[in-house]
Amino acid sequence: MANGFDPAMFDFKKQTAGKGIEVAGSGLANDWGHLWQLGGVEPWQMKFDDDDITLAQRQGASPYQIQQLLTEAGKRPRHGRHGGGIGLLINPKVHTWLAEQKAKNPDAFNAPIDYGAKGGYGFDFEDVTSMWGAGPGNDAKGNPFDGSSQEFADALGKVRDAKIWAQNQNIGVSGGVDTWIQNKENQSRMDTEAKFHNELLAQQQAAAEAQAKIQREAAAQAARVKGSSPTGVGGAASIKGSRLSITEGKGRKGTKQFSRPTEYLNTLSIGGGGATSRSSTVTL
Repeated sequence: MANGFDPAMFDFKKQTAGKGIEVAGSGLANDWGHLWQLGGVEPWQMKFDDDDITLAQRQGASPYQIQQLLTEAGKRPRHGRHGGGIGLLINPKVHTWLAEQKAKNPDAFNAPIDYGAKGGYGFDFEDVTSMWGAGPGNDAKGNPFDGSSQEFADALGKVRDAKIWAQNQNIGVSGGVDTWIQNKENQSRMDTEAKFHNELLAQQQAAAEAQAKIQREAAAQAARVKGSSPTGVGGAASIKGSRLSITEGKGRKGTKQFSRPTEYLNTLSIGGGGATSRSSTVTL
């Protein structure tokens, strides 16, 4: 377990300065159990008491980890005059100290998980797999939520929060936890990018189909307009075989002969004549 205080490694028999076995046993006892056998009275160093709290805090233990020491003390063997056993005696001062700490700072004990549930006292891969379980679950169709879903993000967030809480309480976090979280974050990123790409592709396809539909409808409309136009509209006029007609001032229509008078010079008549005027008629 990387970093942090580990209750499993705590020595309940280690003494603070001036209270070593050399002083207490006057050179006759070589450990606290031996001193107990010699003196007949269980020395306080054989128990979990407030001096152990002071020592654990000096080693970096948080209030939550002092509480973990209660669990660890219950696992330690007892050695004494009347035989062995499991579980160190707990000084009432320890319970009093913990009660005071919980009253002052309850959040220090409000852990997101029981960090000792899997046998250790830190946050390791077994804790992660226990939290994750079968994953974030399945959607309404029975398909597992992928990395792009909110359910996946929420489940991953709980594991990440448990890691951060452990670090804040000086609880050891194994390297496998960071690797696991990184892998899940990579999965979330890839699934999110794939979802975005698929949605963008679907939008582009829908837009292309909509544009094609507009073009088809426009072409069909143009065909309908062309089919309903009058025959010959816009065609060249034909005058083959037609006859020009004019209207006289009196409003009568019909074919008209245009007359143009042809003036002839007066012809001198030898026989005494006068001038004559002739006109020619041009018929169209």
